[in-house]
Amino acid sequence: MEKIGLLYRVSSKPQETDGGGLEVQKRMGEKMSEKLGLLGVEFNEGVQSSFKVEINQRPKLVELLDEIQKPNGIRKVWVFNTDRLGRYSNSWYSILKVFMDYGVEIYIGEDLNPYDLSSSVDKLTISILSSISQYDNELRRMRSILGKRNSLKNGNTWIGGTVPFGFSVDGKKLVVNPIESQHVKKMFEMYNKGRTTMDIKVYLDQQTDINPRRSQVGWNVGTVLSMLRKELYKGIQIWEWKEKLPNGEEQVVESFELKVPRIVEDDLWNSVQEKMDREYPLQFDGKSKKSLLKGLLICPTCKLRLGHRFKTNNHYFGKCSEVNWRKVGEKIDLKTCPIKKSPRMEELDEKVFDVVLKVIKDSKKIREDYKSKNLQPRFEEKEKIRTQRETLQRKIRTKKSELSKVEEQEIQIEFDVRIGKLTEKQGGSLSQKFKDHIKNIKEEINELTSKLDVISNSQGWIDWLDRMSKDLEKVKEYPLEKKREFLLDVLKEIQVQYNPTTQSHKLDIRFLLPLVGDEILYDVDKDEKGFRKYQVREGVTVYQTELDSVLSYTSKNQSYKDKLTERVISLREVEGLSYEKIIQVLNSEGLKPMNGENWYKSRISSFYNYNRKQLPK
Repeated sequence: MEKIGLLYRVSSKPQETDGGGLEVQKRMGEKMSEKLGLLGVEFNEGVQSSFKVEINQRPKLVELLDEIQKPNGIRKVWVFNTDRLGRYSNSWYSILKVFMDYGVEIYIGEDLNPYDLSSSVDKLTISILSSISQYDNELRRMRSILGKRNSLKNGNTWIGGTVPFGFSVDGKKLVVNPIESQHVKKMFEMYNKGRTTMDIKVYLDQQTDINPRRSQVGWNVGTVLSMLRKELYKGIQIWEWKEKLPNGEEQVVESFELKVPRIVEDDLWNSVQEKMDREYPLQFDGKSKKSLLKGLLICPTCKLRLGHRFKTNNHYFGKCSEVNWRKVGEKIDLKTCPIKKSPRMEELDEKVFDVVLKVIKDSKKIREDYKSKNLQPRFEEKEKIRTQRETLQRKIRTKKSELSKVEEQEIQIEFDVRIGKLTEKQGGSLSQKFKDHIKNIKEEINELTSKLDVISNSQGWIDWLDRMSKDLEKVKEYPLEKKREFLLDVLKEIQVQYNPTTQSHKLDIRFLLPLVGDEILYDVDKDEKGFRKYQVREGVTVYQTELDSVLSYTSKNQSYKDKLTERVISLREVEGLSYEKIIQVLNSEGLKPMNGENWYKSRISSFYNYNRKQLPK
């Protein structure tokens, strides 16, 4: 008996039982399969978010596509609506290609007449219907957001969701819960008196009249920290409307402040925030993501951590006097403060990052650890080495076979475009996916080949130092938060002082390990393998350097900067080159950065973004 695939999905939990819910879809699908005289095969995706529609996040859809691609597999599919298949282009083109290749007919809703994707008219029709469904869903989402926004602006303070601990709901307004609010006050008082977040967690777990909102196994420290940071408890609620950009970042469309009943007084709340800023200085708060070194910079005298400031054309780390309101035991003596001038943020970030990479590259301990890790198989038993070599060779053969098949598929796409089986847009989208896949396979092959070279090289050293340098160069391309993680793994703190004589900032960059200036000491004797014995002598933990605090604006330097700025903007905006291509062009033309060092992606990006804003409007 011929089969028909019945695909069910809803976008949110409430829809599960609404008019187009799963049970409704199931009954309709069974009824359609009976009318058509086909055997229904169910593929129930359950609640699947509208924002997770790519194939790699939909295993049930992948199962359906697999059944379609089998010999004598499913050739008919029923869906409640076209958006059950996919709303966005990547998923839609991938699904459409499989359906077209295997001549699948699509039944929608209660319509007994299928859409034949081999027909240009039907293919156009179903694409239009899918776009309309997507638009309809986006419109409903926008109406929901605007409804919540208008409700809040009309004086309400609750629009659904989890009720914050310490509050109850009366109509559409948050009101103070008489029992829970007492425990909220107690939390703030305990922390202000020096009790730890773990003490507060234990206290909350011991209370029989309250429970956490979501956890079924008691309170946790993370929840306590989050609650102690909430402005909600001092009577302020911030509502934000966020939209996701194509690059994955979030943009705030609108934001406004609401007044809610107060549980904690301002003095107590502010005192707790001051303590948390000192004890948890490295917490990201959303606004600090532009600062690489926040939490690491310290005044050596008063031990305050420097905050950061953003201005139109001068981003800088704030000096001690800007945080004089904090409690540090004694009042700050501004006359003897070692930071009379604030360091510039971008230059300091770049300087410290370059220093850290240099120290790690030069460290003999890091080299030895890296060498040992990458050359360990060289000294293992011959039989074990042979087994590892054969395993790697087998994996390389498998990957090369996979690469060959994927390259054939890429060629097939070009052929399908030429004969009109795929449009140029569809072909371009699919071709890009295969190119990305091919790139990943080649990288895997290179990595496996590199490991094989290490094992096979039993007579001499491989150039492990060059490999380590290349690995460290990749760190420069990390996103900001990953760069911060890298720095926090190796740095303890950075003490900053201003030298008015040289008009520069002295930096004591303090590492967690004694990596600065360590060295290898060789013995006269050799080991049993014929190598000279050696030991690594530890260095120190502090690297001292200076950062110029006055920009040099000689006519020669300014002329070169103007030339460089004009060239970079032209390459980016006129020729439309990527940052990697711009770096290649600048290197070929001998145009170095202002400091005479080398270009890399984050440096050229910062130079372009900063200097284009300085041009006259």
